[in-house]
Amino acid sequence: MNIELGILNDGRVTLVSDGPLPDIVRRVEYYREQRLFQLVYNDPENDGQLMECEIPVHMTAPVEKSPNVIIFTLFPGLEPLGYKVPLIKVGEIY
Repeated sequence: MNIELGILNDGRVTLVSDGPLPDIVRRVEYYREQRLFQLVYNDPENDGQLMECEIPVHMTAPVEKSPNVIIFTLFPGLEPLGYKVPLIKVGEIY
């Protein structure tokens, strides 16, 4: 499963998964020093999923401005599921 970061034309931050996520995402934590996202799920048994790649420097400004993230999950043969969750920023601003 791949998760891609995107910025919509209106500045909203999106995370798009090409497959079903383990559970509904409750919030996304952004670790400023490492420029990484962690997905926190509703079910506490699912550990937070740290995104494998760093957020590119040119995308940090939109991420810093955004109070939330739109999660899109794609299911084969079905309509995508989309919902908004809070974006929690952790660490010092540079």
